[in-house]
Amino acid sequence: MLTRSAYLKAPWQFEIRQVELPDEPPYGTVLIKVEACGICGTDLTAAEEKAKDWKAFGHEVAGVIEKIGEGCEGLHIGEKVVLESSSFCGKCELCRNGRVDLCNKAPNFWKEPAMGFSDYMMAPACCVVPYEGLTPEVACLAEPAGVAWDMVKTADIQMGDRVCIIGPGPIGLMAIPLALRSGAEKVVCIGRPGNENRLELAGQLGAEPLLLNSGFLEQEELYRQFDHVLMTAPVRFLPEVFPYLAFGGRVTYIGIGTGSGVIQFDANEFHFRKLQLRASHATPAIYYPIVLKLLKNGTIPGDKILSHTMELNDIDKAMRRFTEDKGSIIKMAIKP
Repeated sequence: MLTRSAYLKAPWQFEIRQVELPDEPPYGTVLIKVEACGICGTDLTAAEEKAKDWKAFGHEVAGVIEKIGEGCEGLHIGEKVVLESSSFCGKCELCRNGRVDLCNKAPNFWKEPAMGFSDYMMAPACCVVPYEGLTPEVACLAEPAGVAWDMVKTADIQMGDRVCIIGPGPIGLMAIPLALRSGAEKVVCIGRPGNENRLELAGQLGAEPLLLNSGFLEQEELYRQFDHVLMTAPVRFLPEVFPYLAFGGRVTYIGIGTGSGVIQFDANEFHFRKLQLRASHATPAIYYPIVLKLLKNGTIPGDKILSHTMELNDIDKAMRRFTEDKGSIIKMAIKP
């Protein structure tokens, strides 16, 4: 069967192609009719510099099972599902020792000819998570919500902790209610000019919004005020927020950005203040059942996080608008 599928290549080149999918799903695979797919910051990074060759893209997927191959027990045609962007095998030594969070050996859909920005796509059954009670546009937030939850869990926020979130993007915003539910006494969310609408939402989610009109190091009133800094901005800013940490505090980050990821900092000061630096890298993409419940009960208000939708044929415009109009766009989903 033929389906439309969006492809990208750096810098900022996009195509809608007609690609061939099997008429029947192979063993262990299902055919998904895509209903919504979110644009992720990694898509923007790929479009800017990472994608050296043409490739299909889109990994924050919500859809409906159209066909089921053999070996896909427990799934049903017509079932609404979201897709884990990667998963664990359940068989290796890491998995058997209870560290499924370190295993990426399960099949995935990253090299398929059609991914989330398409009409139809094939996906391994192990990546399929059923859901109900949400619109597809909100359901596709499960993937980034899982990223936010991984960051909060990696930080290990405890009752009474003071938390500073750098960057009011979708991940940072979703981390606010998760940090508060984890016991944080205080959450401050920092953004730069142009992010006023995002900071307004941060306030609605329970954080103290702070608009930063100058550099991080110039905010001396924030020095040594936080048990945790959650960094969702580019990693080059990490050394500038270390002074925000109280004695024994930790920075947890997910930011990747473009260009060099090399940073420098005073390791002696870092040592004697007993600071910690932790990386949250949410692969395999787990925690979907938890975050789907949080989206459904409104703890994570998906209808507020998702600010815009556009159509698949406009993927070029959507990608450019997402990066050029951050003043109004919080999160965007593409619908076929």
